[in-house]
Amino acid sequence: MKILLLESFYGVSHKQWVDGFIANSSHQIDLLSMSGRHWKWRMAHSAIHFSNKIIELEKEYDLILSTSFTNIATLRGLMISRGIKDAWYNQVPINVYFHENQITYPWSENDPDIILKRDNHYGWINYLSCLAADRVIFNSDYHRADFIGVLPSFLKQFPDETSSGEIEIIRDKSHVLSIGVDIKSMLELEQIVNEIPIIIWNHRWEYDKNPRDFFDVLMQLNSEGLQFEVIVAGQKYKRSPKVFEEAKANLGDKIIHWGYAKSRQDYLHLLAKSDIIPVTSNQDFFGISAVEGIASGCYPILPNRLAFPAHLDKPHHDDCYYSSTNELLEKLRKAINLHPNNTDIIRKQVAKYDWSNQVNIYDNFFSAQ
Repeated sequence: MKILLLESFYGVSHKQWVDGFIANSSHQIDLLSMSGRHWKWRMAHSAIHFSNKIIELEKEYDLILSTSFTNIATLRGLMISRGIKDAWYNQVPINVYFHENQITYPWSENDPDIILKRDNHYGWINYLSCLAADRVIFNSDYHRADFIGVLPSFLKQFPDETSSGEIEIIRDKSHVLSIGVDIKSMLELEQIVNEIPIIIWNHRWEYDKNPRDFFDVLMQLNSEGLQFEVIVAGQKYKRSPKVFEEAKANLGDKIIHWGYAKSRQDYLHLLAKSDIIPVTSNQDFFGISAVEGIASGCYPILPNRLAFPAHLDKPHHDDCYYSSTNELLEKLRKAINLHPNNTDIIRKQVAKYDWSNQVNIYDNFFSAQ
């Protein structure tokens, strides 16, 4: 099968997913991409960019697969109006894959689009894409339920003529394909046993990852005199939360690494030398960084919400989940005191996400159009 893959935000986790799918699939997959920056502009403009590129292609495909930063309704309309009506690109199915959505994604309170009440525009693009696509794919059961569940209240914001029947259409063509991750290389990592436990942050430096709770708990345990060290990795942005600098000053010489890893190999080394990964995200539709940490042998302390309950078998691993900040504090304190924690069984729980286990599911799904 020949698949044309459109990725308008080819960076970080999106790039990882694209590269993994192309490398492992038995299908022939060609990529049209745009760089992973200016996400709002990508949502507004990428359909124009891709429609022009597709119309110019000499090669034909059996399926177009796009991620959700491209407006599928606009893409289809432009290919019909500006291309050849009976060309292959107006005959083949189009699927859209949601790594995230802009209706339930928590925005920074400082974002000017929130202040100017323009934020609904991006959620509306996602909604139109769902209506226009032949199949809608989410990266977790949680994500699908979260998005479809919020549509009634989202549509009620608008003056009139919004139909609940459209929601059922979207529900009927919605599916789940978990993100494929290179788990095998992490399971093979020889974890370093440290005398003093190392706690890692390996997420983006963004508000939706809730660094405030993460660092507040660490600073509290620091004030109690507990012995631990800290690795702070992940990508930093211009408007990263101020708590990072506050924590850097408070934790001082407990910090043994600060900043984005220079290479994938450096990142894997940071994971291999870490012992505990507390996760505090306010939103994660899947949680690649948490899954990577678990696969690398870190003892996880996860919120009992969002996509995280699907990662470990419950109730066998209930000790790895918390339901309040106080419980997070207690469980992290316990993990530090019990160091080293046995994670051999826990880390194998996420092997299901390795591309070797996911690729047949993907290939069979896309073959059955």
